Amino acid sequence: IYLFKNTVIKPHVNIGDGTSSQKTVQGTFYVNSWSISEFGDASLEMLDAAKTLQDTLAPDLLCENYSSIAIIRRLLDSVGFTNYAFKYKENDNSIISPNYWWSDSQATVWENLQSLCRDSQMTAVFDENNVLQFYTRDYMFNPSKATDWSFRYAASGSDLSNIVSLSKNDLASANQVKVLWTSVTTSEYTGN
Repeated sequence: IYLFKNTVIKPHVNIGDGTSSQKTVQGTFYVNSWSISEFGDASLEMLDAAKTLQDTLAPDLLCENYSSIAIIRRLLDSVGFTNYAFKYKENDNSIISPNYWWSDSQATVWENLQSLCRDSQMTAVFDENNVLQFYTRDYMFNPSKATDWSFRYAASGSDLSNIVSLSKNDLASANQVKVLWTSVTTSEYTGN
């Protein structure tokens, strides 16, 4: 087997009921490193498209009174990355607009994005189509939004069960006692 760094791998799962199946793509990944055992078992370390942003240093940027979304757009567009989308509510109160924001040119674009997302409580993930999706806090925790997924242990009409197995483990709290202690030290002053 010959593998090359940055080889594109698109894993998928076949989901079916025995009579038909559907291919569900799990994402697009790039090989970062690999090893092959003496028995022919391959172990791959793969990264999603964040690898591009993790390898690119951020340019010097200064933004005055930009919204967090506008800052992210400016940062990504400045390095030529245009494969992204934002998910937010109308009149979203979780979108912040700092008076000043500047990039850290010693850090990568991905590290700058992580810092900005942490400060504005946004989530940034690559979806299965390799699009960088940004979700605001109000969009993620919107109580009026319909449920996207319902769990079923048994089939209900034409909906198949989607829980294969469920197990519960109770850990006794007696096994989790933490004792903190410090050694006793003495100090003695002798003299006039």
